[in-house]
Amino acid sequence: MLKLIREQLKSSVLFKAISFNSLGVLAKLITGFAISKFMAVFIGPSGMAISGNLSNFMQSLESLSSLGLQNGIIKYIAESKDDKLQFKKVVSAGFLISLGIGILTSLFLFLFSDSLSQLVFSTLKYSILFKTSAVIMPFYALHIFFIAVISGLKKIKDLVIINIIGYLLSALLIIFLMNRNQLDGALLSIVLTPLILFLSLLIKFKLVNKVIRNISFISTSKPYALKIISFFSMTLFSGVMFPFIFLLIRNHIIDTVGVTEAGYWEATRKLSNYYMLFVYTLFNIYLLPTLSEDVNNTKFKNTVLNFYKGILPIVLLGFITIYFLRFFIIRVVFTDEFLSMQELFGWQLIGDFFRIVSLTIAYQFFAKKMIHKYLICEIILMLFIYLSSIYLVNYLSVLGAVKAHAFSYIFYTLLMFYVFKNELFKRHVAE
Repeated sequence: MLKLIREQLKSSVLFKAISFNSLGVLAKLITGFAISKFMAVFIGPSGMAISGNLSNFMQSLESLSSLGLQNGIIKYIAESKDDKLQFKKVVSAGFLISLGIGILTSLFLFLFSDSLSQLVFSTLKYSILFKTSAVIMPFYALHIFFIAVISGLKKIKDLVIINIIGYLLSALLIIFLMNRNQLDGALLSIVLTPLILFLSLLIKFKLVNKVIRNISFISTSKPYALKIISFFSMTLFSGVMFPFIFLLIRNHIIDTVGVTEAGYWEATRKLSNYYMLFVYTLFNIYLLPTLSEDVNNTKFKNTVLNFYKGILPIVLLGFITIYFLRFFIIRVVFTDEFLSMQELFGWQLIGDFFRIVSLTIAYQFFAKKMIHKYLICEIILMLFIYLSSIYLVNYLSVLGAVKAHAFSYIFYTLLMFYVFKNELFKRHVAE
């Protein structure tokens, strides 16, 4: 009996996704910890807070430059991968939109480089960073395009290999530049990383070339182009506004508490991003394609429950381990100067656990392109995070920021259960 269960588990798509994805996450964790260690040594908490502002801006810009391409392409590739003609139309439309938006973003960066430097750093000193980013943005947009197509095809093994190579090359670049120029090197590396990610695609040149062969100006479909573009509004809020809100929260912490404490908060968020990568990549390589393939919406409940059963026990065990090893993790990943951030771990982990619970359900918004419901829920979440963070930071210092994170995603989980109550709790829903 146990043998039969084991064989069924090994044959499941989710198990395969977890297995391959774990390798990618391990590589990201190792390289991420190495980067964080060098940042802690070379630029300290204050430098980490400053580099965090640029990272948040770049995240917003990168999300905008991809124009919602990733989730849109994954959805329509998953739906059309068995139809050669439709597949060609999706690929062609996605490529042209990606390249066009990448070029437009580049023009914006180049023309407003001085203003952006003043906005992010309160100085014109770093305008060259934005001009450099202007050259790189089209490559990043194409990187997102190819990754989205590969994800939609469920080429999990190939995707993980590409990601691992990208992580390693990016880490080497960041460490090299920080070693040479400390904070300036760290900032330059953040700008150059998208180019490195694009170059990592070459490791799977045959697969990329196969995608390229399906790109045709003649086959470009206006209906598919409009469908993909419709994801812009969703990406605008999740990919652009959230990093901007974090920038505002960080600046509020700097103004009311101090730049060092803002660095502790940024370091906590960096650690969170590392271990959350495991779940986010599973969302894109397994959950979103699976939900998108369910055209008649008959397997949503089972898909969510299976994801919970397969992922949440692992996540819970991992989070408990991280919490009890937090002192060791801080000393290994950062330096003793960051030990004060240990009090932030508990609430950050609670918030991240409920973030996983809620986003597993929320990915149905993308799979079924429920734009209006998505936007309303995202606006509510953004307001909750921002207002609760500002309020709690004023009373609880930097600890208030992570408490606000936890409260926000507990609230968002309840909101998702309410929005999808019919699909999740009604007995008449097909199993």
